[in-house]
Amino acid sequence: MAESSIALSKDEALLKSFKTQLKDNVLSMLVNFEELIKLVSPKTPGQITNNTEQELNAYEMQVRAGNFVRAEEALIKLVHDVKEYQIIYDHSFVEEEMDRQSESMDAKVVECDEALIKIVRDLEDELLDLEDEYYEKSGGPY
Repeated sequence: MAESSIALSKDEALLKSFKTQLKDNVLSMLVNFEELIKLVSPKTPGQITNNTEQELNAYEMQVRAGNFVRAEEALIKLVHDVKEYQIIYDHSFVEEEMDRQSESMDAKVVECDEALIKIVRDLEDELLDLEDEYYEKSGGPY
């Protein structure tokens, strides 16, 4: 009982971690995308020269794009981890699949046994016929 509650709390903690990662990555993508859009919009003249501002904007775009890609890669890894978790820890699905395969194999065993019994009976009939024919041609069992 204690083991199942520990496993359940681990599962809940892991799922909470997945949710937190998802929110953080989506928020990061959103913030970086918004900042990229702001950089593209026209600016009002300020204290910085036009060339310096363009240089600064180009650098900031690269950083924001890098952050956006990093968050996207983290989301892809998160999806992979969730799929892996689902595959590994979805015991009910695994048990159902094993039961279904077991029933299928049991049916095949019964089918094969019936086929073997039929073959043995046919072979027995043929051997009896051949034995009778042999003794008839040889003149008896002695």
